[in-house]
Amino acid sequence: METRFWLGRGLALVRIGFGLGLVAAASLGVQTGGLAASSPGYSLANVGPYGGEPSIVSDSAGQLYDTTPSGGTLTYTSTDRGKTWRPVTTADPNSGDDCLATDQSNAVYLCNLAGSEGVAPLQADVWKSVDHGTSWTHGEGALPQCGSSCSPFGVDRDWVAASIPAGETTKTAEVVLMYHDFYGPSQIWVNISHDGGATFGPPQEVLASPSVTPGAVAGTLVAQGYTFCNTVPAGVQIVRPGLPNAGRIFVAWIAADLAQNATGCNVTMLQSFHTLWISYSDDGGLTWTAQQAFDAGIGHDASTPFVGFTLDNQGNPYFGFANNLNSNPATCSAESAAGTVQSDTSCEYDMYVIWSKNGGTTWDGGGGVVPGSAAKAYRVNSVAERGTHWFPAIAAGDPGQVDVAYLRTSEILPTDPFGKANPGGCAGPGPANGNPANYPPPCQWNLYGAQSTNLTLSPGRATWTTTQITTTPMHIGDICNLGIFCLAPSSNRNLLDFIMETLDPSGCAHIAYADDNTVNKLRAANQTSGPCIIGHHHA
Repeated sequence: METRFWLGRGLALVRIGFGLGLVAAASLGVQTGGLAASSPGYSLANVGPYGGEPSIVSDSAGQLYDTTPSGGTLTYTSTDRGKTWRPVTTADPNSGDDCLATDQSNAVYLCNLAGSEGVAPLQADVWKSVDHGTSWTHGEGALPQCGSSCSPFGVDRDWVAASIPAGETTKTAEVVLMYHDFYGPSQIWVNISHDGGATFGPPQEVLASPSVTPGAVAGTLVAQGYTFCNTVPAGVQIVRPGLPNAGRIFVAWIAADLAQNATGCNVTMLQSFHTLWISYSDDGGLTWTAQQAFDAGIGHDASTPFVGFTLDNQGNPYFGFANNLNSNPATCSAESAAGTVQSDTSCEYDMYVIWSKNGGTTWDGGGGVVPGSAAKAYRVNSVAERGTHWFPAIAAGDPGQVDVAYLRTSEILPTDPFGKANPGGCAGPGPANGNPANYPPPCQWNLYGAQSTNLTLSPGRATWTTTQITTTPMHIGDICNLGIFCLAPSSNRNLLDFIMETLDPSGCAHIAYADDNTVNKLRAANQTSGPCIIGHHHA
């Protein structure tokens, strides 16, 4: 079987033999922290053969779907809250980046990169199933055999969202495919379908005229200045009917800055991606309004390589992201080279959340340099939980109530003067790993889940509970964030580039992740106890 590993701004293909046996395994998380008694508990289940960067989603009936690009668009489903999983039909035998979404009818949408539908290179496709994955139909692009995206500049890191307008059916659902271009200056694009994903319109650049909301030109120019050349798409969401801002389309991404963009457009991922952005449309994608959500400052990097993006059940947007927010990048780089960084906790990457309670206009109450942006982020992990916090995933229920999942090692990851993680920095000491002899031992990573039910309070007052979900490390060694510039064997990308989290209808969390240490499976962590974050239901 072929497993296709996504390499940031490119693809590589590795062949791995897999069996298809699905085994359920239980393992309760270890609760940590001062408020551990109210922390959620989790059980673990094997979903299928090993596969990196899984996407997970729940429909409104609680049926879960999990997909990985390893070996084509391999997709699995669970009807018992994640305890057991079975494979569904493979929509496309070829795949790169993938994603999942559902609409209100419980139709499932699957996006994939570099599929088999078109002759144009590096395009994105959208597939739809109305029978829980038994069969799939392909969304046609603007031109024949051009993929759903049909982009002349190529496609990288696609995401998809779907919603049925009030009074209509899944046949007229609005479906939005979002990505950045591969061959051009890394701009943010969408293709939009108004016929339930059967056909998609041409690519639309959200920061280019005429797709700019009148009166919002200045904000768009600011966004373009930061965004040009260097972006990482974070996701796309649509606000459901009956909510404030119903029908609003959000696209989200992270970017660098004007100074780093001046060094030229490239695919190295060496820039410090310290700014977080959204753009939203209230007219079906005809016009867009850009807004900076947060700026962590040059040298404070949020590219691990991805951030998490979601909406709560009232249509408010949230980012979950890792950042070395408290560091002096030059000092931490020097300490990394000298082998003394483990004693400087200001150099660690911690986990953060920002959100908007008014549909994306103002973040964390505002106060940032760019009007409407957040001056301060919510810190997720406690000060006592030291080390490196990586691979953010986020899901939101009622406003101000969020679950955040992440990977953590107790080691502080060595960094460079730009605040970027050193490739191979967690691989262990010695020339064989490309490191000095004073580097830390190979990092041991575990899966964690955190929860807050009071982000309606200020960032300094909100509280979090944390659960260490895995007790045996699910990965040992490096987790590189430089895409195709991650070089084996020491610069390890076995997990690819993210984990993902979703909520079932009761508000209980389900986390999709990969274990390449002892279990070597695609896995799910399912909440079995503690607060669920829609109406404070309990598992």
